[in-house]
Amino acid sequence: MDNKKSHYLVHGLFWKGQMHNANHHEAKKDNFCCINKTFDDADLSMARKEAFAYYQSLIDVLYEAFGDSYTTDQQARIDLQTFLNAGCTQSKTRIGKMTFDDNLFNEIAVYWVNRTEKRLIHGIWYRPKDEQHQLDERLATTSGNLIKEHEYYERHHLTIEGETLCDMTDLNLGFQFVLPTPFDWDGLAEDNLTKETPLLHYLSQP
Repeated sequence: MDNKKSHYLVHGLFWKGQMHNANHHEAKKDNFCCINKTFDDADLSMARKEAFAYYQSLIDVLYEAFGDSYTTDQQARIDLQTFLNAGCTQSKTRIGKMTFDDNLFNEIAVYWVNRTEKRLIHGIWYRPKDEQHQLDERLATTSGNLIKEHEYYERHHLTIEGETLCDMTDLNLGFQFVLPTPFDWDGLAEDNLTKETPLLHYLSQP
């Protein structure tokens, strides 16, 4: 097996400053940040550790920008929306007959890349205010990807440090061992979950 075909990627799309009430097109010129940083190591677990350390460094820098400090992943998902949402008067892009919110794909996230497949395993992303209390589809996808990542490590006898037993019963996934992330699984049902949403189909993806 060639372990180098599996690596990690930290991806970021966010605004460097608070652009609220600014003209959207003027704001885009100098304040939008795009990050794609790959972490590749013969020891895949080390690449993962470095990717999460870099991810956390980005979170810490954004907190420093408005004079605060990181406490929990759950709180960061609220606080850092100011960098993911331009809050401008013009923030729409038209592609063909469809119009998209320009902030839709903004995120700071960690991906596990295996061959040609890029799988989201952790991140903070833009969420419109009217959807704050709905289950984000990317969160459902993340849970399935974490399970697949853990299975990959076990199948290839890779180093596993500090695996976490997560209660994913509210996601219809039971209790699952996953590799550690900053995400607060204990707060999932209370803060994010729409229990009527069936999620088992995410695990059927190749």
